[in-house]
Amino acid sequence: MSIATSRWALAAVALSSAACASGPVSRIRPAAFCMASVRSYSNPDAGARGDFSANVAFANLGLQPESVGYGAAAGRSDEITIADGVFHLARPNGAGGYQQRTTFAAGEGGYMVQLVSPASWGRPTRLAAVATIDELGGVIGEAARASGCSGDTKLAYRIAVHVLTAEWSLDTLPQRGDFTTADQDAVIVGVYATIDQASHFVTPGRNIHAHVVFPRLGVAGHLKSVKLAPGGELKLQGS
Repeated sequence: MSIATSRWALAAVALSSAACASGPVSRIRPAAFCMASVRSYSNPDAGARGDFSANVAFANLGLQPESVGYGAAAGRSDEITIADGVFHLARPNGAGGYQQRTTFAAGEGGYMVQLVSPASWGRPTRLAAVATIDELGGVIGEAARASGCSGDTKLAYRIAVHVLTAEWSLDTLPQRGDFTTADQDAVIVGVYATIDQASHFVTPGRNIHAHVVFPRLGVAGHLKSVKLAPGGELKLQGS
């Protein structure tokens, strides 16, 4: 089984972490707030057989201005990142770089898509420097607990931040792309979940699946490791 295929099968072991975020977080109806609805499309059994056929048409997703998500296009031809209601479909270009589009053709769809469309975002939390992606998961978890989510939790998050360095990937076929990017403003989006982790391709322990968008570079992908400058703005979905 390839590295990329194992990710879609969620054969990952994460390190536990603990970190603290400063600043207040809004407390919005804890029961409903803590268990947000994630629209999930995938067929892991088919994927294990090498069948990456579409499980949802892109045109049927109905993105909203605040939508965030991630996944893989049919055939794993493109890595999917959804941030601020915009599709980012990226793949390696065969020359050590990448290419991205933000539109899709009629009939295109996703093998795996995880989508959350918040009606609003909660009050932002200012972050200290973050040294690892495991620490990032701890920061998001601490913010969720500060907002009143002490039990089962499933939330979308959005972070606007300056990235000191990041390793990210495009887990595509027939070619995979692995990249390192430094000194860029970025938006990090994804799902934080302490339950149903396999269903949403969330790494246990870390409790997040993270994608990163680099607006100035015109690309987005799956976040593997990261160092963040202090001053990032974390928002959890408000409803």
